[in-house]
Amino acid sequence: MKKSRAIAGSLIAAVGLLAASVPAIANADDGFLPDDAMSAFHHAAPAHVASAVAPDSARSTRLDDVVATVADHSVTIQSESGTLSLVALEETSGVRYQPVLMDGGSALIAVVIDSPSADNVFDFQALTSDGSRAEILESGAVAFTGPDGSFSGGLATPWARDSKGNDVPTHFEVNDSNVVSQYVDLSNVATDAYPVVADPWLGAELYGGVSVTNTSQGFIVTTKPSAWGRLYQGVGNIGMWWAHADEVKNKMPNPGNWNLSLQEQLYCHIAGWPVSENPNYDLESWKPQVPWQQQASSKCLSY
Repeated sequence: MKKSRAIAGSLIAAVGLLAASVPAIANADDGFLPDDAMSAFHHAAPAHVASAVAPDSARSTRLDDVVATVADHSVTIQSESGTLSLVALEETSGVRYQPVLMDGGSALIAVVIDSPSADNVFDFQALTSDGSRAEILESGAVAFTGPDGSFSGGLATPWARDSKGNDVPTHFEVNDSNVVSQYVDLSNVATDAYPVVADPWLGAELYGGVSVTNTSQGFIVTTKPSAWGRLYQGVGNIGMWWAHADEVKNKMPNPGNWNLSLQEQLYCHIAGWPVSENPNYDLESWKPQVPWQQQASSKCLSY
C-alpha cells in the first residue's frame, strides 16, 4: 500500500486498537433505513463514482495487497505495510452516513443530508498505523504522508450533489489531530432538492498491475490507473506525482530498470486529459528523457 522514496513500514497497531481512542459515534435513530441512504447515494453519485461501486454482494475489495472493508460509520484499507481508516465522528438529526465499498481496494462514506436544517460540516477521524499525517493538495484532495515521507493513501477531491443533479460547493479541511472535515455549502440548495449527498473516498493504490514487455528496442512498462487513482491526475495533484512514479517503479518485476525517461513519460500521462487519450499508460524505455511539458503536444504518445 505504501509508496515512498524509501518503501518502509510494518503494521504498528491494528485499527481496532487505534479506534479505542476515537470518540464514540452518536447512533441516533432518525427513522431511516440504510437502504434509503444507499439509494440516495446512487441517485446523486457522478458517473465516475457510480461506475466504481463494488457489487452489493461484496464484503471487501482488493487491489494487489490492499484490502478495503466497511463497518458501521467507518471504512478501512489494510495491507502488509499498514492500516488506514476513516471514522465518522458524529451523526446528527437530518444526516445519515452510508459506508460504500468501491472497486480497487477503496471505500467511501456517503454523507446524506436530508434537510436545510441539517449540519453542513462533517468530521472524520483518520486513523493511521504508521503515524501518517493528512495534508490538503492544490486539487482539494487529501494525501496521507508518513514520517519517512511515504504516501500511505488519501481522499479523492470531494464532490457533493443535490437530488436534481446540481453540484454543491464542498471542500476538505484538516487539523493537527488528523480530523478531516468536509464542508458542504447548502446556502443555495433549493428546499425541494434534498437530499444532498457528499463523500470522502479513501484509497491507497493508484495503479493496478504493472507489466513489462520486452521488444527489440528495449522494454515497455504498461500500467492502468485504478478508478480511485485516476482522480489523482492533473497538475492540481503535482505535489504527489512522485507517489505515482514510486508505485509504478516498485510494481515492476525489476524496479532497478526504472529511469528518468520513464518517469517523465508517466508524468505526461498523469497531467491528464486532454494531454493523454490512452486509458493505459505505455512507457517505453528507449525514448530519450524529455520533460513531460514538452510531450504534451503529442499527447504523450510519440516524440
